[in-house]
Amino acid sequence: MVNELAKTLLEILKLGPRFIVAFGIAAGVLLFASDSLLKRLGLAEFVQKYRFGLGLTLVISAALLVVYIALFFVGLGKNRWHRGKAKEGAIKRLHDLTEEEKQILRYFLAYNTRSTMLKFGDGVVQGLAQRGIIYCSDSVGNVFEGFPYNISDWAWDYLRQYPELLEGTTNVYRTDKGRSWRDERF
Repeated sequence: MVNELAKTLLEILKLGPRFIVAFGIAAGVLLFASDSLLKRLGLAEFVQKYRFGLGLTLVISAALLVVYIALFFVGLGKNRWHRGKAKEGAIKRLHDLTEEEKQILRYFLAYNTRSTMLKFGDGVVQGLAQRGIIYCSDSVGNVFEGFPYNISDWAWDYLRQYPELLEGTTNVYRTDKGRSWRDERF
């Protein structure tokens, strides 16, 4: 009997929160409904016979719901914390860019655009993408002109606020569309 109860509890835990809430609401309604309503529904004898099981269902589903809600908010907090740490690391990275990275980022500011075409397999491009500074915005592209990359909103704002971070040994800026390098003053 203990084995069966444990199996049943494991099956209940596998259910999604909406089913557990539904069972809890149903058990609560049956436990707290008036005798006259239960008689009209034909459930009076059922409730009397299984009151213990209904009470247990209500308590377990309420406890599971509290756990699901707590885990949801803990997950939100962890995600926010991880995003903040990632952004903090990316901002530090903006203060220590290589000349090649500056050339890619200069293009966005020089043309006042948030998108450009870059080679997907380029290590410099992928380094900026991994930090969340730029991101591949579409999977439609080609080997010759590259793929569309956008600059992140926060990076756009940050670089517009601190354009001196893009000052380097050259004034070159880069896009892989058309001419592969643009040698114009920034």
